[in-house]
Amino acid sequence: MPHQKRWTFEAGAEAPDWFMRGTNCVLTFGQDAEIVEMAEAYALYPMVDIDPNDCMIVAEVIDPSVDVEVEPVLPISAHTSPRALSRH
Repeated sequence: MPHQKRWTFEAGAEAPDWFMRGTNCVLTFGQDAEIVEMAEAYALYPMVDIDPNDCMIVAEVIDPSVDVEVEPVLPISAHTSPRALSRH
């Protein structure tokens, strides 16, 4: 299995442009999170179990009179439980 790239972010950190882009908003992590780069996609995991209704990414609107657009750079598979670490 090829080496997977992974990054961790604290709640409140700004989401990087290589992960998700927004127009007329600032995108931040709503939870401590881990991103794992897979083949042609990202997996997004919380660092602790969260409710399915909790937001992993929060969009803070800059100008309420203008539409907000948010799009992932690659498809994102979001999870509600932390990634299981394998020591094999």
